[in-house]
Formats: sequence, structure tokens, C-alpha cells
Amino acid sequence: MKSNAIFITGTDTDIGKTYISRLLADTFAGPQTTVSYVKPIQTGCEKDESGILRAPDADYVFRGKAVKIKEYKYHVPFRFEPACSPHLAASLESVSISLEHISHCLQLICSQTDLVVVEGAGGILVPLNEHQFMIDLMIFLQLPVILVTSPHLGTLNHTLLSLSTLRQNNLKLAGTVINNVRSEPDNFLTRDNKSVIRKHSSPSPVLEIEFGCNNNNKLKEFCNDIKEIL
Repeated sequence: MKSNAIFITGTDTDIGKTYISRLLADTFAGPQTTVSYVKPIQTGCEKDESGILRAPDADYVFRGKAVKIKEYKYHVPFRFEPACSPHLAASLESVSISLEHISHCLQLICSQTDLVVVEGAGGILVPLNEHQFMIDLMIFLQLPVILVTSPHLGTLNHTLLSLSTLRQNNLKLAGTVINNVRSEPDNFLTRDNKSVIRKHSSPSPVLEIEFGCNNNNKLKEFCNDIKEIL
């Protein structure tokens, strides 16, 4: 794949990947930079008045500065109504998730924009079918990865396992975002968790996002660091 795309993954579902995807897309976008977005697999979709399955994550990100480059079906190649793991949603609808098709859609969009934010579903080892996992898609696309995590209790096991899996599969860690999605207080526990995550993410940049409060300067600095990696 071209390196004008980044893959956003997380340590868990509901860790804030979509929120971070939009923040990053909006920060990267500018007068000289067109940013788009791809959600390869979306479960929990709902039909609109035309009967088209709408992907809530994509609709949220596209309400920001991310630009639709092609038809909706290329930005969200696999959409499912059941709100469950991709492998189960696909099985319930008798659909086979194809890594090749996802790559084809992404390449079409990459060829017409400066940067594409690609957001995974769930975590790194979420099953896509009986034999493949989200990590297999990430390996297939070979994109730099941004890991979204949190400072809450239990994060260290999830985060360090995710970082270890990325490195074992020779995927480039572009950065880590510690997203305080649960509005955890600043105390000895969260401070130590953030310190450990920073240590194990090194030398990649780390961005801390506090609940409901974004530091534009830190966001810009983080995105500038990412640009150097791409």
C-alpha cells in the first residue's frame, strides 16, 4: 500500500477509535492537505430512507473535515446490521470479508487524496472469519499504525499485548493515543499507567487526550510527528 494512509486500531471496542480518527483527520486537513477516511468493516449499521446501510462511524467522521472521495461503498466496503464482531455479523449475513477487496477500495481512495485515515473494528485480534483476524488485514495493508488506548485500570495488559503483537508482526507503530474515554481522575494509578505506556511505546510519539478537553497544540505536534513517519 501507499504510505499516505494510517491505520487506527485500539485495545478494545468503545476505546474511542472513531473519536480519535475524526480528531486526527480534522487536524491533518488543511488548505494544502485533503484528508479522507475508510472504515473497512462496520457492524451495527442502520438503513436510511433509501434502504442504504449507513455506517455510524463513517458518518461521524465525515461530519468533520474528512472528504468523501468516492461512492460510500468504497469508504465502507463491508457494512452489517448486527452489532457484533465482524466474523459473526458476516456469518449471519452469509458474506465473506475479503482483504483484497478492502485493499482495492483503499487504493482507489489513496490515489485521489493526500492522506487517508483507516479505522479498524474492535481490537487487533477481533476475528474477521474462521481463519483471519484484524491483525491480518493490518499486515495485508502494511500501513503505519496508531494505537488508541486509555489510562484506566486494566489498560496495561491490553496495551502491552497490543504493542507486542504489532511488533511481532513487523508493523510500524506510528504513535499511541492515550484517550481518557472514561474521564478517569488524575491520580497515582492513571499517572503510572500513562508513564508505563509511554515507556513501552517509545520511540514512537504519544498523545494524551483528556475527556472533553483537547489541546490543539499537542494534537498538531503529534500529527506533525506522524507526518515525519509516513
